[in-house]
Amino acid sequence: MTPPHAIPADSTITIFRDLIAALPFGQLDEIQLCDLGAIAAESIDGLCHGLHYLGDTLQNDNEIPPESICQLGACLNASAHLIPALLAVCEQTHHLGLPPKFAANP
Repeated sequence: MTPPHAIPADSTITIFRDLIAALPFGQLDEIQLCDLGAIAAESIDGLCHGLHYLGDTLQNDNEIPPESICQLGACLNASAHLIPALLAVCEQTHHLGLPPKFAANP
């Protein structure tokens, strides 16, 4: 039996990350790569901070209004897709010679 937290290899998360990683980053010039890498790193940092805040909110038994539960679920699903894709962008820009700028600070 597969654990409920396991992600199958053909999940939408894996497919999305692989599609992003397959983009032709080598066709971008150095400025475009630098901008893309910086935006991806900032986005990862923002997502990590948001998820950290959400975790603290839930751990401290702060109540989430019922009307926000659906939005929260959509946010978490989007985060699950974006974090691996953004990491793929960072890896690609680093692979092409740009210094990594990612530093998650929870």
